[in-house]
Amino acid sequence: MPLSDWASLADVDVQEFDGFLSKPGATVQFVGEKGNGKTTHLLAIQDRIPESVYVHFPEGEKTEIPVGNPLLIDEAQRMTRWQQWKVFRSGISLVLGTHRDFTRELKRAGRRVKTVAVYERMSASRLVRIIQARIEWVRRDAGPVPELSHETADRLLTRFGPDVRRIFYELYGIFQNLPEGCIDVEV
Repeated sequence: MPLSDWASLADVDVQEFDGFLSKPGATVQFVGEKGNGKTTHLLAIQDRIPESVYVHFPEGEKTEIPVGNPLLIDEAQRMTRWQQWKVFRSGISLVLGTHRDFTRELKRAGRRVKTVAVYERMSASRLVRIIQARIEWVRRDAGPVPELSHETADRLLTRFGPDVRRIFYELYGIFQNLPEGCIDVEV
């Protein structure tokens, strides 16, 4: 799925950070493992704030930090120490997607910090909305589409935790093997 479509399918509420991010030195960090929704939160904020700039730090690659306010840094734990020092001490607002909690370093740099554990925002109801929106996004034809019950969503969250990527991978295999016309998904 292209990143340009990601925010339109996001089921996250980020408007709560609008006022906070309008102040210099503010930082919101979304902390969690892969597949928990960090990138989705960053892209939803980028969609809300036109002057923001998003940058992703791929593993093992050197990445330049662009200019933007707020600056949205995905995989922030991959920044070099020099990049961290420079960015954390800048006056611009930051939004970090990270596996590592940078609260101590950010506060030491004089920043106000809000930390969001993204895995705590997942629920069966939210998972159902996310999956149904993505099914609609990829559908090719009119007609019935598979539906996920809240009970199945609960089982998926129990089995895989809030790792939405793993859940999609599991469901992809199930959807590919559904009999024609079957719309109830059971896991």
